[in-house]
Amino acid sequence: MKIAIGYVRISKKDQSMYSLDAQENLVREYCQRNNVSISAIFRDDGECSDTFDRPDYIALEKFIKAHKGQVNFLIIKDHDRFSRNLSEALAKIEHLEKKFGVKVVAIDEPINIDTTDPSIFLSRAFKYLMANHELLNIRKRTTQGIRNAIASGRVVNNAPFGYKNIRDSQGKPTLQIDETRAPIIQFIFQQFISGVTPFLIAKEARNRGFTRSGNSALMRVLTNPVYAGLLRLPAYNGEPEKLVKALHPPIINEADFWIVNDKLNNQPKYRSRPREDFPLRGIVKCDCGWHLTASFNKGKRQYYMYYSCPKERNRNYRGERMHELIEKVLVGLSFTPQQIEKISRYAKENLDQETKDRKLLKDSQEQKLKEVKTKIEKLEERLINDEIETITYKKWFTKLSAEKGVLETEISNLAKSHTNIFEKLQQAMPVLTNLRNLYLKISLAGKQALLKKVFEGGLTYDGCTLRTPRIHAALAHNYNSINEKGLLLLEKPSSDFTLSEACTAYGIRKPCLMFFSFTHSLYIFEFN
Repeated sequence: MKIAIGYVRISKKDQSMYSLDAQENLVREYCQRNNVSISAIFRDDGECSDTFDRPDYIALEKFIKAHKGQVNFLIIKDHDRFSRNLSEALAKIEHLEKKFGVKVVAIDEPINIDTTDPSIFLSRAFKYLMANHELLNIRKRTTQGIRNAIASGRVVNNAPFGYKNIRDSQGKPTLQIDETRAPIIQFIFQQFISGVTPFLIAKEARNRGFTRSGNSALMRVLTNPVYAGLLRLPAYNGEPEKLVKALHPPIINEADFWIVNDKLNNQPKYRSRPREDFPLRGIVKCDCGWHLTASFNKGKRQYYMYYSCPKERNRNYRGERMHELIEKVLVGLSFTPQQIEKISRYAKENLDQETKDRKLLKDSQEQKLKEVKTKIEKLEERLINDEIETITYKKWFTKLSAEKGVLETEISNLAKSHTNIFEKLQQAMPVLTNLRNLYLKISLAGKQALLKKVFEGGLTYDGCTLRTPRIHAALAHNYNSINEKGLLLLEKPSSDFTLSEACTAYGIRKPCLMFFSFTHSLYIFEFN
């Protein structure tokens, strides 16, 4: 009696009307009618038809090899159960028959079918051609279905960190914010915008519960538009890739997303990885222009901390002295209680005028937003008309989208009521009275973010004095006192608007929002 084995398959999105059990019953009935003994049935559940890399099919071939010469037939319900890939299917049938003597037979074919007959070959080729055609149709329908879902604002993939997959009232997929994880995502974006290095952000994020691993995990978060309530719709049929508004709620605002991605496109490849002992590494430069590195060097009795220039090896600076110098500068820049009182009074007096100015500014920003949207539309038209390359489109789309996001956020903020700004300002301002204490008690990431906020132009050290091109306008009022002590040199104070017009030793004439922006940032550093 001839020996056969059976093979049944169904995919996750199969169009077949027959279940695995139904296929198996038909295969067994076929073998019984044709007086063929069936020794094994191999079942692939949820496996694709365009490849033979399927668990049970691989086991089937191992079985044939182990029982070479003993198996005569491989029985299948239909040829599309065997494969939907025309070229691979015909090659596999020929391989099984020539190498192992196993004939592949469908239940609608005679058991003694002559596969060398040209008409049989043509008939089978046509069946696999139709199966291949159906596979391409399935793929096309799947792709179009996914595109339609994305275009309508729905996420069809697994939820990223910070979200949960749910079904809405219509039973369709969407995302829900994971309240325990969303603050971690907000922390990541805030820290990156503040200038903290990705290494330190990732380290602190994992301490807070960020579970994604891998060197690119942080970058995947920062470049994922889902967090801003946007979905990336891939390019298709000549249409450029674009972002569409999602139905799920955002974790961060769109402006922050575009600011982050604009920074990512322009950041240098090299990033230092400071440790807790060296908060100034990656922050302070040697006066030759290179960032100082840091290490411990062994002395006679103990190890000593040094910052060193990687270019000129003889430039080694004691870490303790540099840390002490930074702390003295922060003490000198801190506000006195009298100055805090003057700023508070100034802020209260000017809130009324600020409210009037906000409407004028809002109108101006709305006009700018309209112009930016027009530029984006023209950019898309140029891409569709093949006037620019895709890479050029993406570069300018990112820049214009960042500008659009910033303007939309500004307009949204200007439209909000400003009645509670004075209370928030008073809550944040006490932090300014002792920047040194704040600096010493926050994390390494916070220290670096604080220094980048205070010394906006960066810091340079020549072995004696710290230099910076620019300090934050809210702190420029105390520059003269620390300059007289030789603690800090502002490189171009005479032409700096901040010093000549914005500040005096006894009061500030800048709008109070400048101080709120800075003090609220420090307040965040303190409590995060």
